[in-house]
Amino acid sequence: MHKEITIIGPGLIGASLGLALKRKKICKKIIGIDTSKQNLRYAYSIKAIDEKREKIDKRIKKSSIIFICTPVSLIDKIIYELSDYTEKNQIISDVGSVKNIFEKKTLKLNDKKFSLVPGHPIAGTEHSGAKNAFNNLFQNKWCILTPISDNKKSIRIVSEIWRRIGMKVATMKVNEHDKIMSITSHLPHLIAFTIVGTAFNLNIKKKNELINFAAGGFKDFTRIGSSDPKMWTDIFLKNKEFLKDTLSLFLKDIEKIKKLIEDEKYSQIFRLLQRTKEIRNSIIKKRI
Repeated sequence: MHKEITIIGPGLIGASLGLALKRKKICKKIIGIDTSKQNLRYAYSIKAIDEKREKIDKRIKKSSIIFICTPVSLIDKIIYELSDYTEKNQIISDVGSVKNIFEKKTLKLNDKKFSLVPGHPIAGTEHSGAKNAFNNLFQNKWCILTPISDNKKSIRIVSEIWRRIGMKVATMKVNEHDKIMSITSHLPHLIAFTIVGTAFNLNIKKKNELINFAAGGFKDFTRIGSSDPKMWTDIFLKNKEFLKDTLSLFLKDIEKIKKLIEDEKYSQIFRLLQRTKEIRNSIIKKRI
């Protein structure tokens, strides 16, 4: 059991992590740090954290592990700020959906001022904030670690924590992770955000009827379009190189099926849809 762990940004992921750490008795005391007093109060009220703080200071030295659960654009800056107070044996990890986010000056401090083990628990909902946290958010989901050094002890400790709260753990290279996420997560979110705007920009006289009939596939497909705009703006920009490549491939495929529809190529459209159905079914079977 760890004596003290700090969670910076105890929102949906951070507060759910706090609840899971408590449930599995992994830590005696959990510190929550956030600039939002309201979110801190809620994280404290649901017992995801034991102490509320609004800033990083020398008290952070008491925490053996620090989890950064903020938007990805803030992670590197926070780590650099932490380095004023941390020591070599303290572990810093994060939960960011993009891993190629660390500046050289930050990486140079690794294994000198802290031990950095970047991570990405692939879990979440379209909701945000501590008010939407729950303790089994991570159950049977994957957590990807992208180690930047071979500090086996730190990697083992972080892996062990995620496993103990119910996750399956894998390791990847940074670029491999960001490329895969651009396909499996970032592009779907980009499409979901975009298609809602497309639908409501259509030249339809009775917009209320569009709302009434926006059920079934549209609702299911666009659910993730309700996700936190700040978080996803950060993700799109931080992973822009891989996302641009993935988006270009997607647009080529869209143009291809558009042409098939224009030319009424029934058998080719059918084969394309049949193939994608088979691929998706095989993916779902592997997850079960």
